[in-house]
Amino acid sequence: MRWTWSIWTINAVLQWGLLALVLRKNSWRQHPAFAVYVAFCCCKTSLLLWVGLFARPLYFSINWGSRLIILPLMIAVLVEVFAAVFRPYSTLPNGTLRWFRVAFFSLVLLTAAAAFRFPGSAPGNWVNTVMVLNRSAAIIFGGSFGVTALFSSYFGIPWQPRTYGIGIGFLLFMSVDLFTSSLAALYGFGVGLAISKVAMLGYTLALITWLIYFFRPDIPFRTPTLEQLQRLQKALDYPAKKAESFRKLH
Repeated sequence: MRWTWSIWTINAVLQWGLLALVLRKNSWRQHPAFAVYVAFCCCKTSLLLWVGLFARPLYFSINWGSRLIILPLMIAVLVEVFAAVFRPYSTLPNGTLRWFRVAFFSLVLLTAAAAFRFPGSAPGNWVNTVMVLNRSAAIIFGGSFGVTALFSSYFGIPWQPRTYGIGIGFLLFMSVDLFTSSLAALYGFGVGLAISKVAMLGYTLALITWLIYFFRPDIPFRTPTLEQLQRLQKALDYPAKKAESFRKLH
């Protein structure tokens, strides 16, 4: 229990530090959904620390009830990251968005199949249902961030450093959460409680990742001008023209 409180306290400090950094650097203007997500997590963690000390019977209800708010916030962050990476959509190769929808729909089918194939240790119990839903959310969100990274890498689309940091942090956190929530759903609440420290440490890793990327300057990618592109094309054409003239002479 002592280790749990220590990790919990460290995460609270890291969350408030991240929120202060996001506000001080005005990063909330470029990443408003992520800023709101961090602000809510700060309030949630601080409230749960107080509840754990002084109103423990309310802890479980507040902890799981707050996830109903975190879920739409995470959806907003996912949309924000996707838009930051792929906009303007008109410049994407034909069919990119369609294939992304296919990939997302496949994730939903995979989540549904996992829920039916592995319904948990006590199907019908509401605690078991919550753990299965938590596992389903980890599959969808972790998979969505992974698919976004895969598509952008395939098409050679660069990420802004802070957007990349947000995506990597969530991917790390969701991967660990998927592992722990899967074990909890399969073997019951007792196992989930025993390995909760692993999930907390996964979130600590995500917070450290976000702090590192938001501490660094967010250097925007500069789009080359038409004149620069023409000069580059001329430089690339020069060897071919010299080879062609040499061939004609001989």
